[in-house]
Amino acid sequence: MLLQDLAHNRLVIWVADYVNVTWAANYFDATWVADCFNEPRSTSHLRPGPICARPKNPDDPTRRTVFTHTSVIIYGWPSRGGVIILENVTHVDLIFLELNTTDPPSNRDCGLASNNKFDDNAAISEEDALCQRLLLLGAKWWDSEARYRFVVRVSAGFQPAIDDLDSGPVVEPVLRERRWVRIGWEGVASDIRRGDGGGTENGGLWVLDCDTDMYGGEEDENMVPADAGRLGLARSMAERCEILKRLGARYFSGLEEYEGESTYLRAWEWKSEGEVGELVKV
Repeated sequence: MLLQDLAHNRLVIWVADYVNVTWAANYFDATWVADCFNEPRSTSHLRPGPICARPKNPDDPTRRTVFTHTSVIIYGWPSRGGVIILENVTHVDLIFLELNTTDPPSNRDCGLASNNKFDDNAAISEEDALCQRLLLLGAKWWDSEARYRFVVRVSAGFQPAIDDLDSGPVVEPVLRERRWVRIGWEGVASDIRRGDGGGTENGGLWVLDCDTDMYGGEEDENMVPADAGRLGLARSMAERCEILKRLGARYFSGLEEYEGESTYLRAWEWKSEGEVGELVKV
């Protein structure tokens, strides 16, 4: 009987952990979920090529695209430090980012200097331009990949991460790290994508900015819509804007009109420090 009870308890714990990991992967759209939970993962089934996610290799400044079972994640590496990550990337996002929509690059296509730093001025400028476009789509600017992975664990309710927060050695997720943000642009043109605030006749934007039930959440009403998955149906930026409007997004006539503090939409204009520490350069 004792052995049966122990086996049952282990099964319950395993199921609970599985639910947490699955929730993190599907709801938070987080990459490297298995790695975040320090679980061993076989890579023998992974085929080489641009559409295959790499094995665990954190803080890799050459990483561009990661594929999970259910989503696509794009990485940007700003020259100021940190990492900018856009999760749940769609066909519409890839067009906006000017990346291949069926085979986006797995790596950042630049040469590395001998000290493992990107030192080509043209490459740095191109990377910063991509980072700005990512922010215009609602991407988050993390202090480091380590901070990103920690917040993934918190979002899944992983107990060791929660214990770290409760005991005080780690700073809980701040507002901008917790938020769920989706953005649509009207009259998309090259000057908007460069991030200079618009300049076209119809350069308005729709912003849907919601809180989540992650640890430290502050709102009870402004939560992610239950039917937010509708956004995946959009075939164009115009259709995305229509769906965002139905979901309750706010409209702004131009980027300069947006003054929200809960997103990184205009972070390129002011961000020089991390949220809880330094912007780590890799």
